[in-house]
Amino acid sequence: MPNEPILIRCKSCRTLNRVPADKLSANPICGNCKKPLEFPRFPVNATSATFEQEVFDWPEYVLLEFWAKWCGYCRMVEPVVNDLASWRAGRLKAVRIDIDAEPILAKRFTVKATPTFILFKNGTQLGRIDGAPKEKLHLVQWVDQYLK
Repeated sequence: MPNEPILIRCKSCRTLNRVPADKLSANPICGNCKKPLEFPRFPVNATSATFEQEVFDWPEYVLLEFWAKWCGYCRMVEPVVNDLASWRAGRLKAVRIDIDAEPILAKRFTVKATPTFILFKNGTQLGRIDGAPKEKLHLVQWVDQYLK
């Protein structure tokens, strides 16, 4: 639905703001402190130090991707993840974790294949894909089934 409100937490005052989805491109401001609301339009790289904030502090959907630099499948789906982050900006936040740089996070989520995708909303896991989807479009369809 085009006007379904999106929740965006203000980085300045931490207030949750409801913004109609069709107003995201109008550079919305915080209803409390009047500063511009920021939301990622590209995937965000997370580390152990930033994980909780990047994933569990986001009030909408988070597509968490565990990847590796050496993984050919990860490079194949990278443009799709980038597009999802852009197309669903405000509603979906894409977060990437390099399993070689963050083995503790990979172990915490029992990552046995790359890429591994986990979809969260409000810190609750909604779904998971271990390994590359057979078709790139499958990842978009999988995410969109939850966003509806």
